[in-house]
Amino acid sequence: MPPIPEPDTSATGGIYDVNESGIQFRHTPSLPTPANGDEFLKRFKSGFKFNVLERPSKNELVFEIIGVDVSFANALRRIMIAEIPTMALETVYMWNNSGLIHDEVLSHRLGLVPLNVDPRLFDEYGHDVDENGEAACTDRNTIVFKLNVVCGKNEADDERLQKKRNSEFKAEGLVSGYDVEEAQQKKSEKGGNKKSGDDDDEMKEEVEEPSVMNLSIADRAAADAAASNLNKSSTPIDTPHRPFTRHVYTRDLLWCPQGDQLAKFPLHSTGVGSGVGGGIRPLHEDILLAKLRPGQVIELEAHAKKGIGKDHAKWSPVATASYRLMPSIEIVKPIYDELAEELVNWMEPGVFKLEETDDADHRVKAVVVNPYACTMSRNFMRNPSLKESIKMSRIPNHFIFSVESVGMMEPAVIVAEALKVLKNKAINLSGMTHEAEAMNE
Repeated sequence: MPPIPEPDTSATGGIYDVNESGIQFRHTPSLPTPANGDEFLKRFKSGFKFNVLERPSKNELVFEIIGVDVSFANALRRIMIAEIPTMALETVYMWNNSGLIHDEVLSHRLGLVPLNVDPRLFDEYGHDVDENGEAACTDRNTIVFKLNVVCGKNEADDERLQKKRNSEFKAEGLVSGYDVEEAQQKKSEKGGNKKSGDDDDEMKEEVEEPSVMNLSIADRAAADAAASNLNKSSTPIDTPHRPFTRHVYTRDLLWCPQGDQLAKFPLHSTGVGSGVGGGIRPLHEDILLAKLRPGQVIELEAHAKKGIGKDHAKWSPVATASYRLMPSIEIVKPIYDELAEELVNWMEPGVFKLEETDDADHRVKAVVVNPYACTMSRNFMRNPSLKESIKMSRIPNHFIFSVESVGMMEPAVIVAEALKVLKNKAINLSGMTHEAEAMNE
């Protein structure tokens, strides 16, 4: 954890005081307005800090930005949600659908399936044109998937049809989720020679990884629970005396490599932007798309294109991107013994800790150890003694970000791409300003 900086109210013009009813901004003397851009930039550089606080999982990132205005923080948050390009299924050609789910509903479900591919390796649709000057689909801007499933009379008949069709699809060069399962099995067999002691060491390191919120054990327990559920079989419950039901999952989607896509995303590899089994696949192979009864068919072709979350949520690369203001906690009156134990264990766990005191009249006292863990619950204000002993506030120019990626891009990459977009916006605005000034002269 980085050292906790003292709040500099001169750079913000005030601070948010926390009381029982909420928060209230308290104005304080602030720095004079910069005389010019150079002075502003010098002041900004001296106060700006960017620290990564923790990485709870591959798709989660917690970091802090110090010395910026709320407009900067909110712009960064909005860009991460709505302006980072990703790939998603956009156009669906429905050849045959005799299932219960309607064409438009099935198309919508397909569009929301996240694809495990790096969007930076593809162009925007419209860059390539045909001989008539119209936008054309190429291997540089389009990913093609097919879905061709038939429900058999019963489970045995369905398995027979599935094996037959999988062999046909493989012969045509199409890649399904069953090929990914095969690659995973080969990978697990290859890693079977790994010593168990290495696993124990890795697990020990993960458990002992520091957490800003002091929840390392809870985080580990949640991760273990999620992993156990992930490893469970997703076989549907079979009800007697009911017609056989075929569940169509994203593993049934067939990737159709176009142009040199197979060379860029080879099978059974772990290249940039590729799935576990190589190639281009949905991020999760067990997303339920539809259910079929005997004789029902779904046959379609879906094209994935590059887009941004501002146009549709399916292109948003994050599940959540939020920030909160950094808490500032100060003990203005000493808190001893039973009152300190109540504060540490019940009121604000993780924020304070007990320390032995040299005072002969008291055993322990409460001290601030981790303000990052403060959730602003204000529970301690229920006790009049604690209310008078603790001063709580929020720093207006210190933001703690929590970013959770959907999975197609790592959260650190999303933050970096968001900063690039924000930089380009600033450059464009500066250019428009110079043009306006030139026109007025």
